[in-house]
Amino acid sequence: MIDTQDTIKNELEKAFVETYKKLLIFNTEDAADIAMNAAKMKIKKKHLDLTAEKLEEWLLEIYDTHVQEIIIKPTSVIRASKDSAWEDGELEFSYYWYRYSKYLEEIKHWPIDTIRSIDTTTNEILKSIGNPNKQTEFDYRGLVLGYVQSGKTANFTGLINKAYDVGYKLVIVLAGMHNDLRSQTQLRLEKEVVGVIDKVTKVATGVASISNKGELVQTWTDVENDISIKAKDQRHNLNVPNLMVVKKNKDVLETLNTVIEACCNLSADYRNVPVLVIDDEADQASVDTADANEKPKTINSLIRRLLNQFNRKSYVGYTATPFANLLIDSRTTDEEVQEDLYPKDFIVALPKPDGYCGPEEYFNVTGYEEDDDKPQYIRHLNQDDLDLFNNIKNKEHTELINYVPYSMKQAIQSFIIATAVRNLRKQEKEHNSMLIHASHLTDIQLELKKVVEAYFEEFSNTILYASTDETINQLQNLYIKDFVQVQKTFNDKNTEHSYPVLEWVEVYKEIRKVLGKIDILAINGDSKDILDYDSRKENGWNVIAIGGNKLSRGLTLDGLTVSYYYRGTSMYDSLLQMGRWFGFRNGYMDLCRIYTSQQIASNFEHLAEVMVEVRKEFDWLAKHENLTPYDYAVSVLGHDYMDITSPAKMKTAEFLHYLGGKKPQTRLFSKDLDFYKTNMDSTIKLIESLKNITPCTVGDTKYYVTQNVSVQNILQFLKTYKTDPNATKVVSNKIFDYIQKQISRGEYLNFNIVVVDATKKSLNGSEVRKANASGKNIKEFSVNLGDIQIENAVLRRINPEENHTNDYSIDLGAITSGKHFLIDLENEQIRDNANPLLIIYPLHPQIPAFDELEYDFNENFVPIGIAFDFPRVYKENLKGEIVEARQKYVKNKTVFDEKENKE
Repeated sequence: MIDTQDTIKNELEKAFVETYKKLLIFNTEDAADIAMNAAKMKIKKKHLDLTAEKLEEWLLEIYDTHVQEIIIKPTSVIRASKDSAWEDGELEFSYYWYRYSKYLEEIKHWPIDTIRSIDTTTNEILKSIGNPNKQTEFDYRGLVLGYVQSGKTANFTGLINKAYDVGYKLVIVLAGMHNDLRSQTQLRLEKEVVGVIDKVTKVATGVASISNKGELVQTWTDVENDISIKAKDQRHNLNVPNLMVVKKNKDVLETLNTVIEACCNLSADYRNVPVLVIDDEADQASVDTADANEKPKTINSLIRRLLNQFNRKSYVGYTATPFANLLIDSRTTDEEVQEDLYPKDFIVALPKPDGYCGPEEYFNVTGYEEDDDKPQYIRHLNQDDLDLFNNIKNKEHTELINYVPYSMKQAIQSFIIATAVRNLRKQEKEHNSMLIHASHLTDIQLELKKVVEAYFEEFSNTILYASTDETINQLQNLYIKDFVQVQKTFNDKNTEHSYPVLEWVEVYKEIRKVLGKIDILAINGDSKDILDYDSRKENGWNVIAIGGNKLSRGLTLDGLTVSYYYRGTSMYDSLLQMGRWFGFRNGYMDLCRIYTSQQIASNFEHLAEVMVEVRKEFDWLAKHENLTPYDYAVSVLGHDYMDITSPAKMKTAEFLHYLGGKKPQTRLFSKDLDFYKTNMDSTIKLIESLKNITPCTVGDTKYYVTQNVSVQNILQFLKTYKTDPNATKVVSNKIFDYIQKQISRGEYLNFNIVVVDATKKSLNGSEVRKANASGKNIKEFSVNLGDIQIENAVLRRINPEENHTNDYSIDLGAITSGKHFLIDLENEQIRDNANPLLIIYPLHPQIPAFDELEYDFNENFVPIGIAFDFPRVYKENLKGEIVEARQKYVKNKTVFDEKENKE
């Protein structure tokens, strides 16, 4: 029988409503979105011929019917303590925050919603750190998760201004590892925290243009100079706001510690000054990569030493790639520099800003032509380019850089077109940048600069003086077949932000003007070139930046439109940070292009999926008030050959494997008495929480069955039920994490539970008779499991020769039977279309393995074994295909351990 459309629609609505109502119990604010995705996948998997258009139409109708309001996502926060150090009304801001917010609004013309977002998120961060107005000592450490190129600096600038308002006196910003980034950050903070007044003209700029009547922030560093040992002899007044911006460099941090120590020696009161340390790019250099028996690595040790010089301090790390920070051993401490930088007190996830374009926007879009499945902003490199850069292994290969390869030429032409079009859109005074990142070797970068300059000169001369040349035809084809086509698609999807398509002649005329206004720079330690956007802010600057490591993290390329990227890395965080093209592209997103290899594009597509999943899971976890950072072991989607971060930063990582379609069961049983007592208590509590437990007999075996048990009951059970410490495959906390992962997808919200009651027939079997003949005396053994009366505990491993034990564990082998996994299923139903199943086995304590323990097992105290039967889980991949969610995940194995220790 073929299902009618009404039948399918009703089926879809039922699937949505069931999941949506269940998620609302968890106070899941994006319950509707999760429920819609879960329902969509279920129906698409079953009805393959259903069109996407019809499915979306029905989902919108169902959404309007059942969802009463659209909820704006708040800032996601996990805190160690629900008792804030701040009283109601203490977070009041006057001078510094007021002028910064006004500066953003009136001078930088930022949208009010963006300023409100900074206000809200920085309040949440402040609530998570120490209150400087209280005399008690404090030590807070936390992490703020942002997006690459998403305005993290604006956020911690807001935090600094508010910190001064509420009483913090010293702010130290750890600003990356390179001078360029430190100087860039120093310049930004001088404008937006300190305020600049020209010594000669007395003209105020930055926040000083709003007001300069409050206390001046004293700066220990400036744009040209990092912290200096000379500061040791200077008498700084720490009763007023002070600011330092320093590199994460061994010599610099040693100098900083020396200076701070000297200041503290001058006055013991300095140690009680409230200090805020902001660690920008907190996953870089700050993470300790030392082995367990080694001293902490230098940078990590120096940061910890710095914090320990003060009695009242708050450490706030900012990063867009938190993998390494969340994989820090949460229990590590050192006798000299004390505890590590694990975000023990809070984790804050900044909401995705409006207008931000990240991995999913660039890499998770449909092709702009029907026969082309590549994302519309991605251009794959020509084989000519791949051959050239594949052959470059070291600096000795600079002689290979004697020409500009095909795709790089096209990328440069795309940049010229994009710049011309932006000018015609009245954006002529905005910066325009192109990135060329093809090698980390400075010699290669310098050689590339030479050949790019030569090509650009030749290309410019051709356009300006050889009007009939084939080059102009190629440029026209690039504009018509690429830029016009993408713009039309973009306009169709973004009608409110669309621009009219320009005629080629108009664009060509502007190109001729642009050619003389483009600079080509090499940005590395061996070049004198500097990315100085600030000095050209009045008229805008068009620049092609060729670089490597300096351009791979932190440093902003203003107005980046075209990126030529061919730099391999096997690590998530490094690759994601190298994506300088992420950010805000208001008014020119359709002009952006990324020229890269198919493999790198595929890797970024995977990262898009990784980050979407991480944030969804974090948002879900953050909504549960009973969770703390010690409970936060968010699982990160793995990859076949890429690492999440460097192996040195993954010492606490463990794999969380997909269990869909699997039937894990307890085989190993500890010899520890508390193991059995805890599991009996846990099981009774679970049974007592259940309703409608129904006895049934199938064949010659009796069972107790209950269906549609909330997953909350199962999770509570797994928090206390212990698996053997030597077990590697069936581990309670890993199963807990796996189930929790599926909840965040809208799966596994209800369980069925079966309790097995053995039969009298089993007591009369030949194996029992044989055991009794040998003096074992195995008899009927009733068990009280809360409201359930078990007639006879389940028999396993009756014969002594079957025992597989060691000094620590008993191995019972398989405790399940295939028929047990069918008891809760109806007719010919399969597990994939049913709830996951938990089977409970009250085990007979008189078998040889347990009898030898000589514990006082009785009708209220027996060994408990468990087994699960998990349905397969499906998800929609970035291409819209329904696939089984079989990937492996990685999590921090010390977090759950720490939680157990605390309990």
